[in-house]
Amino acid sequence: MNSAKLFHSFFQKEPSITTFAHGRVNLIGEHTDYNNGFVLPSLIPQSIEVSICLREDDKIIGISSEFGELQSITSSPKDGTWLDFVRGAIYFFQKISPSLKGLEVAVSSTIPSGSGLSSSAALETALLRAISQLKDISIHSQEMARIGQQIEHQFVGTQCGIMDQMASASGIFGQAIFLDCDNLQTKSIPIFSHHSFVIIHSGSTRKLSHGKYNERKNETSKASAILEVPSLRHATIDQLIKIEDPVIKKRAKHIISENDRVLKAVSCLEKNDPISFGELMNHSHQSMRDDYEISSDELNQVVESAKKNGALGARLTGAGFGGCVVILATNKELPSVSKSVLEDCPQAYPVTTISQELNS
Repeated sequence: MNSAKLFHSFFQKEPSITTFAHGRVNLIGEHTDYNNGFVLPSLIPQSIEVSICLREDDKIIGISSEFGELQSITSSPKDGTWLDFVRGAIYFFQKISPSLKGLEVAVSSTIPSGSGLSSSAALETALLRAISQLKDISIHSQEMARIGQQIEHQFVGTQCGIMDQMASASGIFGQAIFLDCDNLQTKSIPIFSHHSFVIIHSGSTRKLSHGKYNERKNETSKASAILEVPSLRHATIDQLIKIEDPVIKKRAKHIISENDRVLKAVSCLEKNDPISFGELMNHSHQSMRDDYEISSDELNQVVESAKKNGALGARLTGAGFGGCVVILATNKELPSVSKSVLEDCPQAYPVTTISQELNS
């Protein structure tokens, strides 16, 4: 059921507006965004849709197709439910439009939660789009992304970078978004014409705010302080000798090498070199598995199966600790690669495919 039908069924009236935002898959560049580095995401067809009406009081009444009915007030503290996102969106919009009060909201989603495909950012973007249109407020995609990031920081508890919000707010289908997280400059690059990326869920999910995400961010902050740089974006591999703590050194090694891989991956797209791109994906997963330690047995199993069965490259995508793997293969071999992975990994399931052919 889409959000408009859900809204009508629950509130017994039509919503004032319905908007949506897509999830994303990160092709390469993991955990680099909160280190002001480089990332290369792409939109996926799956999306989150929201339908809303404004209220004259400070109540938030919500219905979600996945998480059910909830009620709260705008000034109540965060409680770990999906209404935290709504509460955060209202809080930041009230700074622009103080007349904004409560909301009635219905949410539907085709993005698997806990998959690493940015359902949170899609919800934030969809909410911000809906409220801005209802209040007739024009917000640039960069500003929308910044607000979405602040909702995560202040109301959800995940100290995320800005990649997910920027991808959801400004992405183009069938293209990769080369994003410099230091200055938010973006460049859209068409993906390979005869190759596709398939996203397969490993079968294990995770909750970022209860996981190791914030711990990794703190570890890279320690590395930046030791190296006396504003962020690891400005560090080099040669500087790692200055870090004595073996764990902090490994974390910094991943971020520095991953930034380099993103720059090389952009060059591969521009030169139509999918073979080298796949090798970079493989090196990225190895780095996340061994140096950043954010993989899992299920993720590793999907990656190894994909490589064994003819994929050019495979890596976990998203924050890790569960979620999805993104796999690069020729369009001709993609069905057999996917079939073999699903046979080898019975807990896994297909999510979507990113392709110029499928998105044209």
